[in-house]
Amino acid sequence: MLLRGGLITAALVVVAFAAFLFAVEHPTTRGPLRCWIEESFYEQNWAPAPDGTPIVEAVQTTEPVIDLCDAADDPAIWVSDDKPNDVFVLGTNKQSSVNVYDLSGALVSRTGEIGAPNNVDLRAHDGRIIVMASDKDDAQVEAFTLDPQSGDLRHLPGAPFPAEAEDEFYGACLFDAGDALFAFTTDKSGLVVQYEMSFQPNTSPLRKVRELRVPTQPEGCVVDDANAVLFVGEEDVGIWRFDADTDGSTRGLLIAETGADGPLVADVEGLAIYTGETAEEGFLIASSQGDNTFAVFDRAAPHAFRGRFQVSFNGEIIGDTDGLDVTSTPIGAVYPRGLLVIQDGFIRDSRGERRNQRFAYVSWADVEIALGLEVSD
Repeated sequence: MLLRGGLITAALVVVAFAAFLFAVEHPTTRGPLRCWIEESFYEQNWAPAPDGTPIVEAVQTTEPVIDLCDAADDPAIWVSDDKPNDVFVLGTNKQSSVNVYDLSGALVSRTGEIGAPNNVDLRAHDGRIIVMASDKDDAQVEAFTLDPQSGDLRHLPGAPFPAEAEDEFYGACLFDAGDALFAFTTDKSGLVVQYEMSFQPNTSPLRKVRELRVPTQPEGCVVDDANAVLFVGEEDVGIWRFDADTDGSTRGLLIAETGADGPLVADVEGLAIYTGETAEEGFLIASSQGDNTFAVFDRAAPHAFRGRFQVSFNGEIIGDTDGLDVTSTPIGAVYPRGLLVIQDGFIRDSRGERRNQRFAYVSWADVEIALGLEVSD
């Protein structure tokens, strides 16, 4: 009798656990459950920013995402070539959608439920604005075109596309090589896969061309198109540099480290390129999530460290930042040297009240002043 009772109890535990796992992954319940798990069992301890770290005040924030807890993640910026004040900021809500905001931070459109879009990137290529997002729950690539007038996102035919992953699918970025468009994806195993993207009838939309690898978990990546260089953030280790060309070396070079010997504090998250007048000018910006700072390096080798800064809004530090993006295109009087967009990852305000995550807009001119960066006119 005792044996039978024990078997029934064990069976009930297994069923309950299976139901819990199902609920954690189901679109209608995963958001609230993951939120509860995060707030109940996860405590983030940030290292203090180094003494003397300058603080740059954000101009404004976007509307918050609709889901609680860890939802917003990564932005991408589109600026019209013809009308530089026409700007859309794309931001992922990894519990449900890709959102599109205007320059005032207002939500202008969003996709429907598409799983768990984590990283997002875009390129103007072959007469269209191609948008790519990594769906980390389903190991697939979401792909859209962005309407430059309305801001609507429309799925490319056949999207989403399956992607290769050895562990949880994570990051993504694009590379415009001129005559071809490539996508890079990362997963938690350290695998980085490069695909050639094709939009012609009767062709595979993602054709794997090669593999790269970092030792442990990466996420964010960015490609410096003009120099054909891929940067990958290995979260606990630092930033790697790879050749982005398909015939380039698959060997990476660690250019910045976390910890006592480096300017970064794990996790290394979002990466972005601020372009200059030439391919040698400009900067690589990284989210140093562990101390709520943003590290700036020279775009060109040997990628010298130029300084770090923090961002605040209404007097409160913005931090726990996942993704970021930057453009050097002047945008009106408010962003005369370009626009930096960062994810505001905090889920509690300074009073401890719960709030939804959002994205913050920063004038790059203010960053240049704070760090004393040389400005070439």
